[in-house]
Amino acid sequence: MIPRLRKIAEFLKASYRAIRVSSVLCFASATIVGAVLAGSLINLRMVWLLTFSFFSAAFAFVINDLSDAELDRSAGVLRNPVSTGDLSLRGGISLTFLLLLVSVAALLSLSLQSQLLGLIVISIYFTYSWGVRAKARPVFDIAYHGLGPAIFATIGYIEYRPFDVTCFFLASLVFLLSAISQILQEVRDYETDRKMVKTTVTLLGKKLSLILCLVFFVFAFVLLFLLLFYGVVPFSILLMSPLAYFIVAPIIRAIVNEEYENKMLRDIKEKRLILIAILIVALILEV
Repeated sequence: MIPRLRKIAEFLKASYRAIRVSSVLCFASATIVGAVLAGSLINLRMVWLLTFSFFSAAFAFVINDLSDAELDRSAGVLRNPVSTGDLSLRGGISLTFLLLLVSVAALLSLSLQSQLLGLIVISIYFTYSWGVRAKARPVFDIAYHGLGPAIFATIGYIEYRPFDVTCFFLASLVFLLSAISQILQEVRDYETDRKMVKTTVTLLGKKLSLILCLVFFVFAFVLLFLLLFYGVVPFSILLMSPLAYFIVAPIIRAIVNEEYENKMLRDIKEKRLILIAILIVALILEV
């Protein structure tokens, strides 16, 4: 009995690592922002929205670990639990199907247009790692990573309001921020990726890729001002703009000093969930 319980505990621990809860929460937060800007309140529909966003994003991370297991082992990069053997191939596949099942079940409780967009998200997450394997195709890697959270924001919005220019600007803003996240991860993995796969960063180089991140941030601020202009985002949100320093400063530091690159992503990850939480609370109080 005790060995069986130990195996279950090990499986749950490895599953938790594979799901990457902090990253999944960042993805799912796009749905909350979309719903809040559409003027929603906490209700049962919001529960289904968040369930779909959380479990479908978790599905994306687990299938990505499954697809990368052999490459990671070959490269000696043993970050994900499948490559280390903590989560078996069979266990990873079982977890993937469970996450997919819950995602689809939650999706069935949403509107038809959200269901269609949800199926597109699931397809994007699957083909990011398998089939098309967009993660190993320059430009497509950035586009796919940006589209997932952008569609989450759209689904959150259109569950309460028809698609409009506000939703388009919001989705575009989320797309850019998610694309920046992907570029930063590729910068971290540059030395490994350039030997085994092609990505946008291996094509452009690290310094140019980091500069591209800053360009995306400029466009993101333009979109934020457009949302302010349309009266969707309260003007007081501008008071939070200095918080962008905690994201922009590490990128600039990495451009100037190559030795800081490895620490850059860790510094940003430590703060991003807190910044997102502050933003969501501010929106809920103001909108």
